[in-house]
Amino acid sequence: MSLDFAFAWMMVMLRSIGLILQLPVMAGRPIPIPVRVSIGACLATLLAGIVPAGTLPTDLWVFLAAVVMEVMLGFALGFVVRLAFGAVEMAGRLISTEIGLMAGPGLGAPEPANEPLAALLSSFAVVLFFLFGAHQAVLSAFARTFFLAGAGQGGFSAEAGESLIRGTAHLLELGLRIAAPFIALNFLVTLAFSALGRAVPRMNVFIVSFSARALAGIALLSAAGALIARYLFQEFGDMPFRMLQLLPLK
Repeated sequence: MSLDFAFAWMMVMLRSIGLILQLPVMAGRPIPIPVRVSIGACLATLLAGIVPAGTLPTDLWVFLAAVVMEVMLGFALGFVVRLAFGAVEMAGRLISTEIGLMAGPGLGAPEPANEPLAALLSSFAVVLFFLFGAHQAVLSAFARTFFLAGAGQGGFSAEAGESLIRGTAHLLELGLRIAAPFIALNFLVTLAFSALGRAVPRMNVFIVSFSARALAGIALLSAAGALIARYLFQEFGDMPFRMLQLLPLK
């Protein structure tokens, strides 16, 4: 094995590790580090011999710069993939708040045990990710990135920063669009019980409204799977193009 091939293999692995670290997880459980490294090594073995790659640099600083750029590029590609799942998690937290299923706030980081609805929707999005074949599209786009920026020659396009900002803004928009029916439901239930409280002053509408909002929210959630699938189908279809927008065009 030549040094140039070993350099290409290492650069492909570094870029893939950055992507793998950002992949979604089931129920908040991260992928074990040995598994991540093994997946990166498999991708590097498959792609190192067919992708364009530069020669091994003789200057140490040039080598370190190539390593850092590959890792940053991998993280940026993974961030684009992670945006759709972040929108679903955000929608799950909003829905939990609107229908009264949010657990009490704690001092630590959010955990699936404290946010069961967000964890459920996130797992549902992961299932759809594989069901729609988006994993194949992401791998194809990842392989295509080496023909736009060769192994060890990573770089970003001039519009990469703007693309990431637009993607983050789109995350907020998508999360609100998924949660919009539940926000409207909460408004209607609150409005109805406010009017009922004026008509029947003896009724404790504050307590009754909690149960009514939760039941109506769960009923609406049972029919929200098609809505989430519709949004995610479009997001997963656009994901490879958004990944390639980060790279300079040739």
